[in-house]
Amino acid sequence: MRFTGSDENVSTGDRATDALYLSGEIFVCSDEVVVAPPSDLNALAAGAQLAAALGGPVLLPHHQLAAEIGRLKPNHVHIIGDYEVIPPPGAEVHRHTVAEAVERARLALGVAGETRTPATPDASTIVETVRAILSGDSVVLPQSSPTSTTAPAAPVISAADIVSGLAQPAEASAAWLVDASDPVTVLTAAATAHVVDARVLAIDPTDILGYPEVGVALQGIPADAIRFVGAVPDTSDWELAVLQNGVQLPGGGFSILGDDRPKRYVAFYGHPSTSALGVLGEQGPQATLDRMQPFLNDYEADGYQAIATFEMMASVASADASDGDYSSETPIDTLRPWIDLAGEQGAYVILDLQPGRDDFLTQAKQYEELLLLPHVGLALDPEWRLKPDEVHLEQIGRVEATEVNTVVDWLADLVRDNGLPQKMILVHQFREFMIQDREILKERPELQMVIQMDGQGPIPTKDNTWAVLTSGTEDDHWKWGWKNFFDEDSPTPTPEHTMGKEPVPVFVSYQ
Repeated sequence: MRFTGSDENVSTGDRATDALYLSGEIFVCSDEVVVAPPSDLNALAAGAQLAAALGGPVLLPHHQLAAEIGRLKPNHVHIIGDYEVIPPPGAEVHRHTVAEAVERARLALGVAGETRTPATPDASTIVETVRAILSGDSVVLPQSSPTSTTAPAAPVISAADIVSGLAQPAEASAAWLVDASDPVTVLTAAATAHVVDARVLAIDPTDILGYPEVGVALQGIPADAIRFVGAVPDTSDWELAVLQNGVQLPGGGFSILGDDRPKRYVAFYGHPSTSALGVLGEQGPQATLDRMQPFLNDYEADGYQAIATFEMMASVASADASDGDYSSETPIDTLRPWIDLAGEQGAYVILDLQPGRDDFLTQAKQYEELLLLPHVGLALDPEWRLKPDEVHLEQIGRVEATEVNTVVDWLADLVRDNGLPQKMILVHQFREFMIQDREILKERPELQMVIQMDGQGPIPTKDNTWAVLTSGTEDDHWKWGWKNFFDEDSPTPTPEHTMGKEPVPVFVSYQ
């Protein structure tokens, strides 16, 4: 027998045709061919093992099955099931029960190891079979092996368990990604993949970034050696790059707000060089994290995972117009020690911009090298966005949504082009006019937008502002953040009060 191969996706729209495609692509000829039914996962699992052990393809019943078997010119055709197959001249036909097929695979491999799976197939049937094929050191057999005359058991399959179960690191030069909700294709692909040194990984095509363990399992496999087999999801190159890079966000995963357990970012706000602008600057970076710990504990009381966050002022509104923009940009070297420690300690960083008469995009680009780090996001503060004839503290600033959108597109493109996990972009607001035409703010999958209500004052006043700003936003793409002031609020809202807001804040900062 001789093998060949390709890295093109395989998606004919029919599982049996996909199996024929893989056979035609990889096998120039084969001494052994296995035919198994897709309607009985125990039988198909046995057939996949037998095909892998004998070094041939596993095929499903199809109107072109006889033609493919004839092309392969096998010496032996192994059938699991009671249907008829027309063999080519000279080929021997062998009919097997599930137990007989597994035993034949055991003999071919020369192994004694055996794993028993439930009589009614479940996720373990798929996972253990694929693992056995990959390792070649054991076989898998259901607890009660039905004969070909027994009605197939109704499978109960957890796609999530298949994804997690197959997402194990293994030596391979290629990876085939298969929809976990299609166990038939998972098994037929696994039976064939190993002959070209590929391993099968299962995915959820509706949430391809929802399982970071898949990214871990892809480590070391080149991008051009990753292919989809079966239905090809509407997946962007960015999502595949994120999976392949495998770099996760603080708290785990590739999404800002998490998947299984939602995340809440709890931040200390300020400037690293002074205590006058917020609590963050009252101590060094490690001492700041230590001081935050009780708050992190409090903000997990409602089931959220609290992520320690430095919200650092990268540019600061200034009364001095020496550079013409009434904004003082912080040198990157000043921010670096905080960002590096955050990366080491599993914390997130938000770079906050107060641009004065400059525009947000121009200032954001000055910090591109920091925003290339996966644990660094961006905040825009319209309060300090001046018009050409304005100065700070004489009015409250504002920003057009179109200007915010230029930053959204630039930052999202930066994330996409560099295969980074999703980033947070936060926009401050405590008056309705601060974000002009807010309803047209762009949504990009590479970013999670959060609008933060950052007003100060008595609790009833803050609560009323919250109610006004969040009203009617239930269907909008952004989430909401809340800001507490240690000195200016009267009194400072408790974590219980803050967590009790509707909508529930996913970002809480302290100044």
